[in-house]
Amino acid sequence: MNVPAPQFPASQRTSYQFPVYKWIGWLAFSGFAIGLLVVYFIAGLFGWPPPILWASIVILFTMGALLLDRPKLLLFIMMVYFLAVPSNRLLGIVPIPLLGSMNKFFMLPFLVVIVMNWIQRRQIQQGVLFPIAFLLVAILSWYVNGKPSVVVTVQLTLIALRLYILWYYCRLTCTFENDQEMLRWVWAYIIYIAIQYLYNIVWHRGLWLRYHPDRSGGIFGPFASGAHLVGYMSVIALLLIVGLWMGRMKRAGGREKWSLILLAGIIAYNLIFMTDTKHALLLMPVAVIPFFFHASFTRWAKTGAIIGIVVFVLAASIYVQSAMGRRDFQRVWHSFLRSPKAEMMYALTVDFPYLVRYPMLGAGPGRFASTAAIEARAPLARRYIIPSLDENRRRGYFLVTGTVISSSVVGNPVTDFSAITSEYGWLGAFIFFSFWGWVLYWIMRKAFQASGSALRAGIFMALGGCLIFMGMIMVLADILSVAALVYPIWMLIGRSWDMTPETVESAELPSLNEA
Repeated sequence: MNVPAPQFPASQRTSYQFPVYKWIGWLAFSGFAIGLLVVYFIAGLFGWPPPILWASIVILFTMGALLLDRPKLLLFIMMVYFLAVPSNRLLGIVPIPLLGSMNKFFMLPFLVVIVMNWIQRRQIQQGVLFPIAFLLVAILSWYVNGKPSVVVTVQLTLIALRLYILWYYCRLTCTFENDQEMLRWVWAYIIYIAIQYLYNIVWHRGLWLRYHPDRSGGIFGPFASGAHLVGYMSVIALLLIVGLWMGRMKRAGGREKWSLILLAGIIAYNLIFMTDTKHALLLMPVAVIPFFFHASFTRWAKTGAIIGIVVFVLAASIYVQSAMGRRDFQRVWHSFLRSPKAEMMYALTVDFPYLVRYPMLGAGPGRFASTAAIEARAPLARRYIIPSLDENRRRGYFLVTGTVISSSVVGNPVTDFSAITSEYGWLGAFIFFSFWGWVLYWIMRKAFQASGSALRAGIFMALGGCLIFMGMIMVLADILSVAALVYPIWMLIGRSWDMTPETVESAELPSLNEA
């Protein structure tokens, strides 16, 4: 007996679906096989077995495609990787076999999303001219300096613009929905920085300094020269705590206030007595000054902040005096004037017209003070940077690192300012730092406009103070490559930039008393 075939509605018909999925499956299998065959010939270039390398690439790009339409998840994974897996070591202890260039792969989804939105003519309204102007300067610098490697030029230019890319992506896709979400991120970063003291307890085998301060590297490890990085992060955390104190003074309960005081004490102790970041102690008060010009903060909030700052300054003064002793500061200043950093500053100002053809455009990407130039041993890098690096390495062999100005942060010639100015010229440096100044202006403006929400005003003022502090540190050190330091701040700036204004502060903000 012939049984008639079942008739499905048009929307549920399945006969046409099978060939489509069949061919997709064959294409996926053949693509994987062909890619695996190709990788057999190039895997030696990367030092990975071909099956593992190709599988890793497939998984990486599949995860990237999955996260394209999940911006919050992408940012969360990125922050977890940069904060908890520095140098591909889980929690700073367990090594993980990941590619050394994993940090660069996180920029690919950001660029893809930005380009797709530009194609669809969806873009933000502010800050578009800065990257265009910087790209034009980079192209001109590349052209007039003999057209060096295009790959290196593109790589260094994207590295210089990565904070702008992160800021643009956050504004474009995942603005904070409310103050609660923003407050959770701020608390998480403060607690993360406070945990660095626990690492330093392990590295020093005690609650106080027992070995050289360079061992106080926190999650970066005792031998990774991360003590100053922990010091910079501690300053950022203290600025955020001051912002929370100013913004939450009215509504915070006793438990939350004492938690802020406890965290501030732990972080300040770690900064002053464990990391030995004396230049950060001197620069931090400059970043705190704007807090006291905001009218929305109560008198008691300002009084409490002043008391805390006075205690901090006294403790820092006692430590600096005991650490430096009766050292002649005039002699220290003369020593700095003969340091590699002073020589680099002189080269970028007085001697720059004699070192490069066009001082406004610099020496060209990858040809002076960047990491790529140092690795390639460019002529100008051999003259101004590599000798001091070799000297510091030789001093490290005899455990005398940091005993002279030339081997300290104050004398180190490798800085963000020198890298940008030397390779993109005075014009490129002006555009780069103009963007920082423009963001600082708008953040401060938003802080003074947030009269209806003291919390937002406090956090905006804290973010502005962080930009001021990092701008000063960029002249002394190389911090743009430290994702755990700069990425969380710029993520907070980008995600809070376009938040809807509130006239009345929410009464449902999370509090430690409700936990």
